[in-house]
Amino acid sequence: MRRALRLVTPLLLLVACAEWRAVEFYARAVFDGEHSTSVEDAPPIVPASCPSFASDSAVVRLFVIGDWGSGSALQRAVAHAMASLARSQRPHAVISTGDNFYPSGVSSVGDVLFRQRWEEIYADSALQVPWIVALGNHDHRGSIAAQIAYSTLNQWWYMPAPYYTISLTAGSTTVAVFVMDTDSLLTDRHNRFRQLRWLDSALGRVSATVKIVVGHHPLRSYGIYGDTRLLVRMLKPILDRHDVALYLCGHDHDLQLILHPEDRFACVVSGGGGKARRTRYGAFTRFAWTGGGFAYLACRPDRSVVVTFIGRTGRLLWCDTIQPPHASHIRMNEHRQ
Repeated sequence: MRRALRLVTPLLLLVACAEWRAVEFYARAVFDGEHSTSVEDAPPIVPASCPSFASDSAVVRLFVIGDWGSGSALQRAVAHAMASLARSQRPHAVISTGDNFYPSGVSSVGDVLFRQRWEEIYADSALQVPWIVALGNHDHRGSIAAQIAYSTLNQWWYMPAPYYTISLTAGSTTVAVFVMDTDSLLTDRHNRFRQLRWLDSALGRVSATVKIVVGHHPLRSYGIYGDTRLLVRMLKPILDRHDVALYLCGHDHDLQLILHPEDRFACVVSGGGGKARRTRYGAFTRFAWTGGGFAYLACRPDRSVVVTFIGRTGRLLWCDTIQPPHASHIRMNEHRQ
């Protein structure tokens, strides 16, 4: 018995230290508020460069932004950076990972927030492309039906249902995007199983060069929320089984790329569109940043995806190529700036 206690005690201490470190990080993040530029445990960074794909007719180009609907100066700065890059790179679409309107979604299809937080802020003609929109937890505090109905009033707002799929094609490259409603998935058991069955079936039916799944809540994250255990347990096997290339999310107000050795897909967190919260590097982080920004994906006919992160000033932060479906096959040069 004493020997067993001697073996167990150090393990308990290690767990306690790990939990305390997590509590310390959480406390610092809360104290920082939504204007942080702090990234903990970040390695040395080096200048990065990224090729232009604007003239490549076989590349599907996507911007990814989340947690943007704050109406803050940060949202406007990130929107300006998006417009500047869009003029040269000409994205085919913008993917929103949710929390489109703070603090409580919209009340009706005529809510002024549609105009004030979306139309006016992203008014540059270069951003007049389809916005493929997911719902966040803050959106669920308001009218989901209003965000869906708004699709009939504005040609660039695309949300036909709480969860759905859409395909984009450039030359020989087809990208299938599967948008989830993770708030309902996490909070409503009946919706959870219905939605997961739909995704499993839809991923199996659709043939595409690159498959991307979008949800608001992170499956993997080293930010304040961390991994969502239910998504790891129930969503991850579906993504692995169907050779999904990327899982895109927000919720954590930062930018992250995570390549977990147990996953056949990469996790991209893009939640820096309107707020900024302290984040950190974890065991399988390839890139982390906060202070506002967005992601730019170039999906190529060989199934590779060039992932680029852009900061609030328009500065290129990080760029490299991932080659799904196996995380062990991902080539990372770890260019950072």
